[in-house]
Amino acid sequence: MRRYVIFRYRKLHWYCVFLLACALALSWFSDKPDATMTEKISGLVGMVVLWLFFMGAFLLFLRFSGGKFRGSVGAHVFEVSDDDFTESHADGKRELRLAGIRHIGETQTHFFVISTTGGGHVLPKRDFQDYDALHSLQARVTKHGA
Repeated sequence: MRRYVIFRYRKLHWYCVFLLACALALSWFSDKPDATMTEKISGLVGMVVLWLFFMGAFLLFLRFSGGKFRGSVGAHVFEVSDDDFTESHADGKRELRLAGIRHIGETQTHFFVISTTGGGHVLPKRDFQDYDALHSLQARVTKHGA
């Protein structure tokens, strides 16, 4: 089974907008009570300039950091056998043995593989030709946990 994972930048900018709004509110309301309107507005402009500087530095860091942040982006291949569950991608391979799997759940559209460390994988059923290998592993996990 091959699955592609995409990092969604569209959602990341909402966090930045929220943080900028909080910083602007803090700048507006934390001035001295006798501050004039021009001093408050200059504080807001200074905060926006500082924000743009730090966001630009952060984006430059992301741009030139290489493949450091590519771990979850790209093609992922999942292999299921009777005793383990393996995820392979461009940066490496992660293998979960039978003892490392806490639970395998199933809904009408997805499988959920939860490890004992608390991490997990969501696998859409549309990417499988058949479910026999995952059902067999699910039965062994249930039997091993009992």
